[in-house]
Amino acid sequence: MPISTDMMVRIAHADLALHMAFPRTIDRWQRDEAGARPWKVEAGNCPAVVPGKNEGIIIDGNCSSGVSAPDGGIVHIYGDLGSRIDASGHYEIVITGDVLPDARIEASGFCDIFVGGRFSGELCSADSTKLWIDSDFDGTVRTGNPSTELHIGGDCTGTIVPSETGALLWLSVGGFASDALLSAIVKCEYTQFNASIARSDVPPGIYPEKGHRKKSSGKNSFNRWCVRSQHRT
Repeated sequence: MPISTDMMVRIAHADLALHMAFPRTIDRWQRDEAGARPWKVEAGNCPAVVPGKNEGIIIDGNCSSGVSAPDGGIVHIYGDLGSRIDASGHYEIVITGDVLPDARIEASGFCDIFVGGRFSGELCSADSTKLWIDSDFDGTVRTGNPSTELHIGGDCTGTIVPSETGALLWLSVGGFASDALLSAIVKCEYTQFNASIARSDVPPGIYPEKGHRKKSSGKNSFNRWCVRSQHRT
């Protein structure tokens, strides 16, 4: 079935907020050019899919058999992801539902991902990633190099660590993230870690209170985040 206007607008908002993360997706919806190469459509829970180079593909329902996109392109899943995606190159992934606990995304190249629901699976990125999660995050994100932009619309209780060594990480949380979780990210020694947190278990303010810069393992690590309100139990 066609994607709803509400979901299109949510993805368009994420595209702009992440500095044009999904331009090919939005451009196709906006222009709807006659004669444009049609996107391939598969039914939900179809066999494993391998899109062609720079091809657009829609899985109209849940994805349980895997996707391999070695040459970039656009992958839309209009449901939940319960399997594995392997992607390389420059590509956009839109998942309107949840990323389930057994799901895994292996990404290299320029990886831009929209998740309309909860993210409980794992993302392992080798390179640059922009990830928008509209709901809660309780899975694992392994960040790549040189940069990761991560927006979480709900609560952040998952794990964020480098795939190899820490590079640049920007994090925005619209719900709750604990001070312990943020301090654990600092221990990963990202070159730069900045975050905006809606609610935490510490008073509103700018953190860390001391030592936003530290030097270890022969490199500088800069860390700063703000907390807008304190969570009350």
